[in-house]
Amino acid sequence: MRLNRLLNKRALALCSLLLAGWLAGCGNDANFYITEHWGKWQLRLETRPHPIQAGHNEFLMHIVGPKQELPTGMIVRYRLDPKDPWIQAMPDGLSDVFRRALTVSDPAHAKLYVHLKYYGKETQLIFDLSKTLEQ
Repeated sequence: MRLNRLLNKRALALCSLLLAGWLAGCGNDANFYITEHWGKWQLRLETRPHPIQAGHNEFLMHIVGPKQELPTGMIVRYRLDPKDPWIQAMPDGLSDVFRRALTVSDPAHAKLYVHLKYYGKETQLIFDLSKTLEQ
């Protein structure tokens, strides 16, 4: 009986250490946001990795309306150069996230061009990705 308690305490301590280590390793690559607004929508751009690097980077656009309204029916497209074709971002299920990976060649001068379309209304926004290098 005493041996079981000792083993249970050690197993719990080991699990706690593993969980703490796992959680500590989760916070370095994300959670950098550049925020903009379009009408009633708040847009937050998250980059992975953070800061952006030359090569493939994932761009996640979080779009939320008043009272946490989801952007159902919104179309989001990205490009890194005004001469490039638009590439549609994929909605992440029924959430507020639209994601897409793009290849960045020069992080120090990179800009993300975003085209939004929502029930006949359209706009374009430009996010200066070099801001991710300053954080």
